[in-house]
Amino acid sequence: MELLGGIQRMQHAIQTPVGDPAWRPEVKRAVAQLKAAFAEHVEVTEGPSGLYAGVIHDAPRLAPYLDDLVGDHRSVSTALDELEGRLADPHEYDWVREHADLLIREVWQHRQRGADLLYEAYGTDLGGET
Repeated sequence: MELLGGIQRMQHAIQTPVGDPAWRPEVKRAVAQLKAAFAEHVEVTEGPSGLYAGVIHDAPRLAPYLDDLVGDHRSVSTALDELEGRLADPHEYDWVREHADLLIREVWQHRQRGADLLYEAYGTDLGGET
């Protein structure tokens, strides 16, 4: 599943009224799908031949920014695990909705920072890299 689709599924799921019996199962599925999509994103970016390895090779000056993106990966993965755990408690609807919304924003910001970094690495010509 694509990361964008996972984000959109989560947005849709948390907007369902909590009184709807489908709310928890829908949010649970959305969390699982976003977790899978995010794990795939991490593999594609951090893997040995992933995007980040290419950026380090082609634009080593950007390495510190990659560390920030890797930190985002850990933070988002932890938040997804916590969200999944809280779904088991029927009294945590408000917490789940609030933190899912925060998580969605964090993932959107991460995607934007990643796009900005790739543009910086490949969309601008600064001359010889070292």
